[in-house]
Amino acid sequence: MIDTIAALSTAQGPGAIGILRVSGSLVLPISLSVLEKNRTPLTEPFIQNQKRSAIFCDFVENGKPLDQIVFFYFPAPNSYTGEDLAEFHLHGNPILLKRALHILFEKGARPAQKGEFTKRAYLNGKINLSGAEAISRLIEARSKYELELAQKNVFGEITKLSSKIRSDLISLKAECEAEIDFSTEDLTFESLEQRKQRMISLKILCSKLIKDSERAESLILQSTVVLFGEPNTGKSSLMNLLIGKDRSIISDVPGTTRDYIAEELSLDGIPIRLIDTAGIRDTTDSIEQMGIERSKREADSANVKLLLIDTSLPFDKQLFLEKHKERLFGSLIVANKIDAKHPSWQIESIHDFKEEFQLTISEISCKTKQGIPELLELLKSKLTSKDNTEDLVLLEDRQRYHIQKIESSLAEAIQLMEVDTPAEVYIQEINTAISEIGQVNGIVENEEILGRIFSKFCVGK
Repeated sequence: MIDTIAALSTAQGPGAIGILRVSGSLVLPISLSVLEKNRTPLTEPFIQNQKRSAIFCDFVENGKPLDQIVFFYFPAPNSYTGEDLAEFHLHGNPILLKRALHILFEKGARPAQKGEFTKRAYLNGKINLSGAEAISRLIEARSKYELELAQKNVFGEITKLSSKIRSDLISLKAECEAEIDFSTEDLTFESLEQRKQRMISLKILCSKLIKDSERAESLILQSTVVLFGEPNTGKSSLMNLLIGKDRSIISDVPGTTRDYIAEELSLDGIPIRLIDTAGIRDTTDSIEQMGIERSKREADSANVKLLLIDTSLPFDKQLFLEKHKERLFGSLIVANKIDAKHPSWQIESIHDFKEEFQLTISEISCKTKQGIPELLELLKSKLTSKDNTEDLVLLEDRQRYHIQKIESSLAEAIQLMEVDTPAEVYIQEINTAISEIGQVNGIVENEEILGRIFSKFCVGK
């Protein structure tokens, strides 16, 4: 008998519907014990005749209707888990869903563990490990880049790549074994140089996969955007505008922000960590000095630096360069307060050294919000200038580990070939590589590894 599990598969909290999912050998008996239609219990022949179809009925507790629901039955093996599986679509009241779930437990199901539905799908051959990990990424994606990369893997990108690597490795092994077994026969084999070049090409493919995955990871991690500059240039005002709330204290008194303040936000699907820093100036206040030093460190490590200028004050180009030359390179210059700009401020003043420091310039007014939409477009452009996921692939840590091991084995095999080592020796490295690629999509029997993979899932998945 297959242990029967149940869990809420939709998000916690109120909603239009909530879905309870049940999988295992007792799905039908449990369902029959809680479902009625027109005050009459549903029968097994009726449910079997309506399999994979929506059944409008009542969920009952001791004969008393609890909710009007839509019920689906998916018999094995044609279900997500490969087992008998049912879904109860109730109204999305958390109290109602909790009660209905406990009734299912009382009828013979047990609470599902994290990722147990998908784990069963894997164990029953419905998906491979790469597919399971892709589903987890798809659910948890925090940005459009992570979603795009997860979608590629859900549709088999990792499976296709690993299948190609495995096919090439098996071909190499077959060629080596043929030469070993029939070395005395009058047969023609590919030259040693040809075989080595095939290994080099395969090693290059593995290296590219690893590098592309590292680039992909950098896309889905939060980009750090730092607001820095002298006091009272409008950093805190811009911070509050961008996040849509009063997070930073705004004051005309210099040194109000004595340490950096960080907030997380999403800019059209781009996850951002936005930091408002202490105004950079000469001060004898030791606490403010510490804040300024921290602000400089944040600016130095940022993905994008927004250097704010107060255009309502006289602008001296040489003084500006002296103050900011250290961290000016690659900055997005934000010329604030253009609603009250001083006659000395001209955007052309920055153009003199724009190319030298690879600067981008935006004129805004935090007071009137003039130029804010244009600034956001420039910011998105800087964050996404190299962000094209079309040619990238996302490897999970486990997958990357095995690809790295393959790369290492191929490098060792190539080195052995270059010193005329017999094929009987370097073929062992190919065997190791074949074993490693099998771990990417294939069967993993280590329960600890499986537990670690599926523990990342939510309970109802």
